[in-house]
Amino acid sequence: MKKTPDNQRRFARFRLSAGMALALFALAAALALAALIQSGGGNAQAQQPLETRTPTPTPAPISTPETAPETDLAPNFPREFPLSERKSPPIGNMDSMLSQLVSRVEQGISTANSAAASAPISRGDSVAVTFYTQAAAASLADFLRANGGDPRNIGAGYVEAYAPISLLARASEQPGVVRVDAIAPPMPAYDAPLTTEGKRAPPDRGNVASQGVALHGADAWHDAGFTGAGVRVGVIDAGFAGVSALMGSELPANIIARCYTEIGASTSNLADCEAGQSNHGVSVAETLLDIAPGVDLFISNPQSWGDLKTAVDWMVSEEVDVINHSISWLWSGPPDGTSPNANSPLRSVDAAVSGGAAWAGSAGNEALSTWLGAFENPDSDKWLDFTGGGAGNPASRDANELNPVSLDAGETLTVALRWQGPWANAPTDLDLYLFDSAGAAVTGGTAFQDGAPGHRSFEWFRHAPSAGGEYYLAVELFGGTAPDWIQLMAFTSQELGYYTAGGSITSPAESPNAGLLAAGAAHWWDVNTLARYSGRGPTPDGRTKPDIVGVHCAATASNERVTLANGFSAWFCGTSQSSPHIAGLAALVKQGFPDYAPHQIADYLKTNAAPRGASNPNNDWGYGFAMLPAPSGPPPPTPTPTATPTSVATSTATPASGAVESRLGELERQMSAVQRLMESMQSLIQALTARVAALEQGGTSPIATPTATPTPTPSPTPTSVSDPDPVPTTIADACIQSIQPGAISGAWTPACLSANPPGAQTYYAKFYTFTLDARADVTITLSSAASTYIYLLAGAGMDGEIEAETGGDNTPTTTLSRTLEAGSYTIEATTYAYEVTGGFTLELAVAR
Repeated sequence: MKKTPDNQRRFARFRLSAGMALALFALAAALALAALIQSGGGNAQAQQPLETRTPTPTPAPISTPETAPETDLAPNFPREFPLSERKSPPIGNMDSMLSQLVSRVEQGISTANSAAASAPISRGDSVAVTFYTQAAAASLADFLRANGGDPRNIGAGYVEAYAPISLLARASEQPGVVRVDAIAPPMPAYDAPLTTEGKRAPPDRGNVASQGVALHGADAWHDAGFTGAGVRVGVIDAGFAGVSALMGSELPANIIARCYTEIGASTSNLADCEAGQSNHGVSVAETLLDIAPGVDLFISNPQSWGDLKTAVDWMVSEEVDVINHSISWLWSGPPDGTSPNANSPLRSVDAAVSGGAAWAGSAGNEALSTWLGAFENPDSDKWLDFTGGGAGNPASRDANELNPVSLDAGETLTVALRWQGPWANAPTDLDLYLFDSAGAAVTGGTAFQDGAPGHRSFEWFRHAPSAGGEYYLAVELFGGTAPDWIQLMAFTSQELGYYTAGGSITSPAESPNAGLLAAGAAHWWDVNTLARYSGRGPTPDGRTKPDIVGVHCAATASNERVTLANGFSAWFCGTSQSSPHIAGLAALVKQGFPDYAPHQIADYLKTNAAPRGASNPNNDWGYGFAMLPAPSGPPPPTPTPTATPTSVATSTATPASGAVESRLGELERQMSAVQRLMESMQSLIQALTARVAALEQGGTSPIATPTATPTPTPSPTPTSVSDPDPVPTTIADACIQSIQPGAISGAWTPACLSANPPGAQTYYAKFYTFTLDARADVTITLSSAASTYIYLLAGAGMDGEIEAETGGDNTPTTTLSRTLEAGSYTIEATTYAYEVTGGFTLELAVAR
């Protein structure tokens, strides 16, 4: 038997009619094609069904806008906004941005290449897009390949691909395709505003230590021998230009990389993380290594949600303990921190934490770039009033319907809007516009929302103007009931004329996962004052954020030093730097408490933070300013190195008194660990030799495991299995092992392939054998972030006949129950989608 996709589908039925083309402004029909089509932009695996969600609660009251500017409108800017009578029909199931691009080409306004170049990510005449589909993603991928498309990341309900402009409309209407979205790249949480006196110095080189080392209490841990030795940390970021120049000084001499050269294309060549990239990730890694100079460093530069998913799966497979994520992505779900999309960054956070990695992420620099509040419309003209008031003359009310934002020529602005109501099947239709100072609608997001399946409470656009000046954001209620709240955010951190500060936590830092720490920022010269632009709570559903605050604007070797008007120097500003300070602290905690799970590491740091504000936690500081208490004892022995190469890092901090002696001791411990590794390898070689000899003589004795392995949790019902050894025992092939009743963790990697693939594609699997000495009821449960699939094979081997199988799309947990006769059996634990990596849990229960 093989996998049977047709009878495994569990997707809810829905379709999306994505809108396009901006609505008419003034004389609707005459201007729509000439002005509203002009969009701009900078170049830059199993899925749950999109489902109707209960409306999000109205958020707690937020302070009034911190700025109520006098809107200086050009004389010819209209004072009244006409309500658009209709929208242009959508093209296929594409979002507004893609519909506009296709329209420009079809009408001869742009060539395919120039239209594609204005998308966030493009290649030639192709645009990077995500297809969300109810049908088999593999079938859609085949269609794309056959028609000039290039599918890259393929999940059980989505395909990320490069698709030619000429193919987009037809591809969006393929069976099962419900929505096609342009892919937005990650946005680094830096480039925070600085007031300078024009004094800039070139980047320093050599040993440059962040001021955060002492301010967060890490120096005392260094002196006690805690450097993060044996802890694996991952830095997921937007670019690592210049990383090789700092290896062996500010950064470890050995860095393990997964570098994305395009969406869905990665290599282990470190140079591919540098080419055409920013140095943002280098500054992040430097900061983290200042706090924890002894860690092993893993880096990756994903370019899409699907890339982030595979990068996280890779880090989990490499047993990374702490991940830092100083970038943000567009919202992928409602504000409760969940998402229906399998490739959502929120789901990647969950996968990382489930795989054992604590997550430190920047809370974002959008406190001056966010407006969260009720949809007020005092003059009943369908346009949101950003002040939330109801008084004043009509002219002032109309002015308050425009939220100013200043842009330079070529400056990228990415703005998103979401509102109260179900994320899918959205019944309320809001539209988002960007006007220029002459009153022309430049671009915006105008998808349809009328309650149909797949319609989302979400709009967005990305634009880079050809001319600098003052621009204006406006939100129109096109249809449905006014929502209780709306959230407008400039993800690229431009300051808005009207902002609320609260409600400005970016994604995925808004995740409620207990293993995540969303980091706000305080200047290193004043750790009692929060940076004005540091992301603040509450979230629209009323949760308190951020979780903790770290230092920023501190020294790095990869950034030029800027002298500020206050006389202090700044290097690397924003929550992009506060987050790796927190990640470094998490690595020290992991070394000090090796058995801590991610949520325990987060709890330790929150518990020991220095409180700030009137309450604890609060929506400015979370639990307070991160501080490590004095270390209570010496660090544990350095773990035995694994087969994966580890970094040898050079501390960037200037040694304090006693640090030299402690680091010599650390070197001695590492030499001792190497000796223990050699002894363990000798023992393993001897055990393997004995096993081979036993097999040649027909014996069945298991290999002696050189180190203790945790005993699985026993089944509640006594079981009868012939092998008395409760420890999972590795046998001849590294992809197969014997197990006892209980739970065991594993990971899918390219090293182990399925023995029962449904087609020509490659599926990864692990195999587990067990033996019954009598008839018994057997229950097998396989759980993972990916869609799972189970084969039960006859005999103790990978090539046995299939006794039973189950699983499929949209099944992160699969259970197979059978009554089996005495004998040997093998479980093939695999996935529904091909080339899926990542962790899983397998549980075997046996009862008479």
